[in-house]
Amino acid sequence: MNKKRNNTNITNFPNDYTQEKNLQSHREKKSKRNARRRISVLFIVSVLLIGGLVFKIALNQKEIASMNVKEVHAEQDLKKTQADQRILNNQIKQLKDESYIEKLARGQYDLSKEGELIFNFADDSASKKLEEAKKKLDDTQNTSSDKKDSSQESSSE
Repeated sequence: MNKKRNNTNITNFPNDYTQEKNLQSHREKKSKRNARRRISVLFIVSVLLIGGLVFKIALNQKEIASMNVKEVHAEQDLKKTQADQRILNNQIKQLKDESYIEKLARGQYDLSKEGELIFNFADDSASKKLEEAKKKLDDTQNTSSDKKDSSQESSSE
């Protein structure tokens, strides 16, 4: 209904009122066009800004995930290192004991006291392997119980 029709029968009179109305309608069209341009530019800038922020957030999320994986690996390495440290501290305590050193020297290097005779049997090597296997089993049980203790301590904190 508000469609403008191009009628060639209508002529404009060059008077002040028509010129003012034409100038006013021209200004309104120009201001609407400028407002649309400003809104379009503002929309484009905001889309670019939001897109950049979303991209940055995605990169940060990826970096956080990789850091979490690194943290888990570092915690596992720490636990392993602590278990190794406990074993080494235990060995240090044992090495301070002269009777342990004596047993170690007798077993590994076939040393003896003065006047003592050593007889090597075929079963000695099997018994040594059996003792070493028992030690390894004890060490693994100690480390697993230490891990349980440390996990219980960390969960209680």
